[in-house]
Amino acid sequence: MAPVPPSDAPDHAKPSVYESGNYWQRRSDMIYYDYVDLFVRTIGVNARSMIDVGSGNCPYLDWFDWIPRRVSVDINKPYSSPGVTAVKGDIFKLDFGARFDLCTCFQVLEHVPDARLFARRLLELAPLVLVSVPYRWPKSPPTKGHIHDPVTYFKLTRWMGRRANYHQIVQEPFQTRKGARLFALYAADPHRRFGSEDVKTRIPPRDSALRH
Repeated sequence: MAPVPPSDAPDHAKPSVYESGNYWQRRSDMIYYDYVDLFVRTIGVNARSMIDVGSGNCPYLDWFDWIPRRVSVDINKPYSSPGVTAVKGDIFKLDFGARFDLCTCFQVLEHVPDARLFARRLLELAPLVLVSVPYRWPKSPPTKGHIHDPVTYFKLTRWMGRRANYHQIVQEPFQTRKGARLFALYAADPHRRFGSEDVKTRIPPRDSALRH
């Protein structure tokens, strides 16, 4: 059973990158994180608990302060703050008690040898699961730590064992070969639809200055 690796990072084997905050500093203004923010503000409106798997010491859980219980899990460097509980360990070995309302896992599955088993474990943690993966990143030249490139929606569907209720591809500007990421949302009800009505009830955005 695979442990939780750090998130999508060429330097993922160097814990100091996460501990120093350099990993987050060089990525925090990516469009991708705007989508993380909007997704959670939309689908997590009524959430009372949330777990993020493979946080890599990134502070985005602080943005979602209307959720009383927020847990960051990472095999190396979970994120910790006054509002976020850090848990260092393997999600296959950890017992969290009751399920969470929302589980997120961003840029992690591509690092895990048994991505299928890992994905199914995510679905056990909450009735609402949001994941992201690098979308169609080329196998060559290799991205350090990535063992499943190129990842497609079809490949992700095989790992998860079902289609997503909603999915979205996000492209960073100026990054043509390795700039796309695929978000996929899974609800306990496979027939649940997400659309404009969900966006209307989203949590208002925070001051963008507080995100960095």
